[in-house]
Amino acid sequence: MNESRYQLYFFNFLIELDSRRLGTSSVPGIRKNKKTGVGEQGVTFKKTTMAVAVGSAICLCNGAWAGEQTSSLEIAPITVTGEKINRSLEQTQSSVVVVTEQQLREKQDRDLVDVFARTPGVYNQSGNENWGIRGVPVSGFDDQGPATLNGAVSVFVDGAVQPNRALTLSPMPLWDVDQVEVFLGPQSTTQGRNSLAGAVVIQTRNPTFEPSFSARTHMGNYGERGAAVAGGGALVDNRIAGRIAVDYQEGDGYIDNIALHDDANPTRTGNARGKLLILPNDDLDVLLTYAHGESRKGDNSAMRQSDKIRYYKMTSNTKAYDKLEQDTLSAKLDYRLDDHWSLTSLSANTRSDYDARLDFDQSADANQVVLRTQDGDLFSQELRLNYSGDTVKSFVGAYYGHNTNNFHDRLLFDNALFGTAKGETTIESKAVFGEINWTFAPQWTLVTGLRYDHETNDTDIKQDDFSSPGKVSKSFDALLPKLGLDYELAANQYLGVMVQKGYRGGGVNVRAGGGHEGYDPEYTTNYELSYRGAFFDKTLRTRANLYYTDWRDQQVSVLERNTDFVQVFNAGSSAIKGLEVFVEKDLGEPLTLTAGGSITAGKYKDFVTGDGRDMSGEEFLYSPRYKLSLGGIYRWNDRLTLNTDLVYQSSAPSEYEFDTPGQVTGERRSDSYWLVNFNTEYKVSKNVAVSGFVKNAFDKEYITNNRSGDIVDVGAPRTVGLVLRYDM
Repeated sequence: MNESRYQLYFFNFLIELDSRRLGTSSVPGIRKNKKTGVGEQGVTFKKTTMAVAVGSAICLCNGAWAGEQTSSLEIAPITVTGEKINRSLEQTQSSVVVVTEQQLREKQDRDLVDVFARTPGVYNQSGNENWGIRGVPVSGFDDQGPATLNGAVSVFVDGAVQPNRALTLSPMPLWDVDQVEVFLGPQSTTQGRNSLAGAVVIQTRNPTFEPSFSARTHMGNYGERGAAVAGGGALVDNRIAGRIAVDYQEGDGYIDNIALHDDANPTRTGNARGKLLILPNDDLDVLLTYAHGESRKGDNSAMRQSDKIRYYKMTSNTKAYDKLEQDTLSAKLDYRLDDHWSLTSLSANTRSDYDARLDFDQSADANQVVLRTQDGDLFSQELRLNYSGDTVKSFVGAYYGHNTNNFHDRLLFDNALFGTAKGETTIESKAVFGEINWTFAPQWTLVTGLRYDHETNDTDIKQDDFSSPGKVSKSFDALLPKLGLDYELAANQYLGVMVQKGYRGGGVNVRAGGGHEGYDPEYTTNYELSYRGAFFDKTLRTRANLYYTDWRDQQVSVLERNTDFVQVFNAGSSAIKGLEVFVEKDLGEPLTLTAGGSITAGKYKDFVTGDGRDMSGEEFLYSPRYKLSLGGIYRWNDRLTLNTDLVYQSSAPSEYEFDTPGQVTGERRSDSYWLVNFNTEYKVSKNVAVSGFVKNAFDKEYITNNRSGDIVDVGAPRTVGLVLRYDM
């Protein structure tokens, strides 16, 4: 009853805003940006709550649908910004998936997990606890421990790189986001450390001098509920503008803890962001951003009993949780020197606090608990000189980063302290980098880039009751070139070839009991062929990338036989071959069909562990070979939008089994699956819209991580929901 009353109050508030609105606003139903992609999202309702929401929405229909409705199709070019030189999507050689604000709304994407679920070339499991690009896990193949600062993929929000813990613990909410760019393949030359496999660039909405306000509320099954608001406008005419966005979501989760008779994975996320745009003069733009985020989640695992999966059930005598809180302050300055030259400065600092209580034995029989805390600080400063001319676009820059993490793990048996591991890691990065895009002849463009990166890693293990403490200092240098050629075959037809180096610095194994040995950097060389084409007055748009990646000095982690301790080695070499294809077709003004697919074939060429286990020739763990997404969206009269998606992901190895000599004798694999999703939005007035969505419509049960033992990871069941939204 309280939830229904809360929803009704909020709906009435939106109605009041609509009735008091002055002036007119654009109709969100007009398409501004378009991009291939297929998604998955959902929520479900109690009947009483749904009745209140639908009834309120019907009442809104009595409001006037004033003004002229726009029915023409308007397609604005998509601009890719994540590589520091703005390019249209058609002229971007890198394999990148761009999701615009309009598509986030049409797909009902509430967080980054929803985007990954439909993106070919990206896999994910149970939320975003484990995800990867082109077969490479976000943390890399070297499980260096929960306190590591190294990873294989970087995520940037408004230019600020996100802490490693946020990439797998936070759902990365997308409220009031302008655009998401998912780069498939190495971005080391442009982005630097932790981008060997790719990068994700998220741009939230900036302040404008026009007043704006948006609000959204939703409810669904498994206790999902939340609300969000965003708005801003001019503070000083033509000089200062501000914008604020707030988002809160919570849910009970779909996993039941049958030992505690409680929800195993209740979730709660809250985010607030404030932006201030200052224009002191016509040549200088200053953008200040403060963002605060909090997230808390429980245990999202399921159980295996007698070799049978008990979907959405687990048994644990520990009320486990992971909690992350972070604050980010950033400042971006753009200064135009003249019509061609400009300076860009980006400063960012993020402080994060992580706290967790974990069930070490993962059962209801023993009482073994891990208490974990981490305090992190991440500072970065980038200064860049940019040039944009008729035939040359380029930049040169310098980068400094300072990243620290203090960690403290305690293992308790029956509430008595059994062991402790604590220490501190500090990583300092310095780099100079640049890129030149030169159109040296009609239809021909040369792309050259270079980065010199210097990194130091100082790790101080102050206490480890499972191995010896100690101090380890490592330093690394890397020269990362990039060379490409782009040829315009005909109007709207581009063919490109690119070769570039990928790199990830070495480090120290900070896992308890791991011995805390240092390891060296790993390198990739990526060869890529790209095609971009548009046909039939740009109503058919295609993109394709064919690539081969050679990986040497690969960092790998191995669980020691008959122990729970993990060691890290530079013991591997690998190769990844793949293809990514995206197609989009407009069938008249109202209907658009999309298709995307990827083939990812990653294998260890040479991987023999210190104790003789040989995985040479085997597939990458967790990496599905095939992923396919099909979708369609129908827009009618700028009022009704119908959207459906079909997503397929093939199975992948979760764990290998070995005989005594160390040869692979078997493997445990995740399930392949098809998922069907539906989204519908109806505008009951110019400013108010009601939408419903279903994720996993046919309630498919499937395993995402089929590890040995009694614990597995499974995909989400069917979820259905309803959303009410107001836009001024």
